[in-house]
Amino acid sequence: MKIELKNIKHSPSLSEETEAFTANLYINDVHAGYAKNNGHGGSTDYYHADEKGRDLIHEAEEHCLSLPDKQYPAAYGMDAYSLKMNLEHFIDDLLSSHLQEKENKKFDNKINKAMINGIVYGLPNDSSVSIVAFKIPLSQLLTLPVGPDSIKNAIIKNVLPDIKPGEIILNTNIPEQILKDAGLKEGQYMVPQKTVAPKQTQKKGKSL
Repeated sequence: MKIELKNIKHSPSLSEETEAFTANLYINDVHAGYAKNNGHGGSTDYYHADEKGRDLIHEAEEHCLSLPDKQYPAAYGMDAYSLKMNLEHFIDDLLSSHLQEKENKKFDNKINKAMINGIVYGLPNDSSVSIVAFKIPLSQLLTLPVGPDSIKNAIIKNVLPDIKPGEIILNTNIPEQILKDAGLKEGQYMVPQKTVAPKQTQKKGKSL
């Protein structure tokens, strides 16, 4: 069964003990109803849009009850525990995935902007990263005779002494050979993007 949230409107300012949101609830590609949470620690509510929506929501409830329990690992001094899956928990998981995807996109945009002029390193998908910045874009620096060595030396002198366990170089615009020459091994850096040279079309000349 296909269960989705669409037109999600999330309110961080109203989110206290739970995430405050409203959304349209779609079941098997049909707008069946709505879902919402006020953000004050209460349950996530859902309700049908019409009679067909009522039937679809009932089917979705039965479907979710047949799914495996939600498992929560031990954390913050609490033992591991599980909860019976139901439609409410399923909707909460959909919202969590949506919010995480938004955060991942924000992180990717932040990294893509920072790595234009610098070497970026930190934990993948962590909001806090470190940057060794250059005065010109790396793409321009790499065209200079001293460019590759400048980047390599910056990694050796500035990045490696400061990098912490689990952190990696997040750039995808530094040639892999430079990273290896600086002493990095696979797993300590993001795999650089491969640039594909555009195909050149040959103009047909006059036959002799």
